[in-house]
Amino acid sequence: MASGNTVNVSPLSDEDIPISFQVLSKSFGHDAPFVDIYFPNHDTPSGQEQGSKRLTAWKQGSEASTFLKATTRGDQGGQELIIGLAVWTLMKEPPPAELAKAENVEEVWPDEADREYMTRLWSDYVVPRSKAIEDSGGKGVYVLELLAVHPDYQRLGAGRALVEWGTKTADKQGLQAVVEGTPVARRLYEKCGLHAKIEEMHFGVGEGFAGRRKPKLIFMSREPVK
Repeated sequence: MASGNTVNVSPLSDEDIPISFQVLSKSFGHDAPFVDIYFPNHDTPSGQEQGSKRLTAWKQGSEASTFLKATTRGDQGGQELIIGLAVWTLMKEPPPAELAKAENVEEVWPDEADREYMTRLWSDYVVPRSKAIEDSGGKGVYVLELLAVHPDYQRLGAGRALVEWGTKTADKQGLQAVVEGTPVARRLYEKCGLHAKIEEMHFGVGEGFAGRRKPKLIFMSREPVK
């Protein structure tokens, strides 16, 4: 894709979600263990249907979350293409430490072992985020909960534009911005002013799950710029 293509960031509609979930799946592939277990079978028709349903419910049920899309035009200025998505959430209260309070766990993870593994991951996943929220003194923090860019359209600036939408919004409100980032995305986040606070987040899943892939995530934050 030519570097001259313009990238635009705008609100994501409900109708955009199925295509956006496909972008998410292609963006991560099977290189991100947390995504693989959080969105089961995300590269299959049934997994994408379920994932799209969950994103839609999230979007419709969270006034504090802003769902964004990055778009560009196809060759010769053709139709608009969704090449990236992001979800920024203003969190003033810590997320629930129990996954069952945030998700329909039996429906999403019908296999008991998968459900237990995701439950254990979640309880550790939310710890750094929760501390940042608690340390904000009631002001809250902006959390980049999801970021994905289609692999065929990387290096156009879509990722940076989606991240900077949130950091600029956080700056206007004098709030910290945080993300649980993958090592692959670290350089992008650093370019956008985020810095590692926890080099490798802890996931103590227990000996029973020792053979499973554990997420490798970096907790990063950015102080507001006046």
